[in-house]
Amino acid sequence: MPRTTLQPQELFSSRPWGFSQVAVSPPGRIVNIAGQVAWDRNHEVTAVGREAQLRQALQHVFIALDAVGGTPDDIQILRLYLPDFESGPEADLIGRVLVETFGTKNPPPSSWIGVQALAQPEYLVEVEAMAVVPEEAHSAGR
Repeated sequence: MPRTTLQPQELFSSRPWGFSQVAVSPPGRIVNIAGQVAWDRNHEVTAVGREAQLRQALQHVFIALDAVGGTPDDIQILRLYLPDFESGPEADLIGRVLVETFGTKNPPPSSWIGVQALAQPEYLVEVEAMAVVPEEAHSAGR
């Protein structure tokens, strides 16, 4: 279900960084998407660098959503897992990619979580998502 986002005045304005503080959705099918990385169907990492891997992982999230009749607008929250994450330029890079992907008007909420490691040493980012997809989207072949 397309999300409606809110920006409580008491919280910092997060939209310039490509995410919203709160998302609300009407009833629908809850879709949880496993953490996606830049690993292709041949088990190869073809994206070089954190930015390219983030873009690839987001595309994999969108492919998973499409498989259930969903769209990026149905995403209610993203979780980004980032090994050896450092604030500053890396945060700016992630924010820029999210703004380019979702815009600043109605992006999904997200959490950026620094972790010690991911499943393989070549993974530089993993993206997990939860979406709410309208029931009719699946039957309509969306």
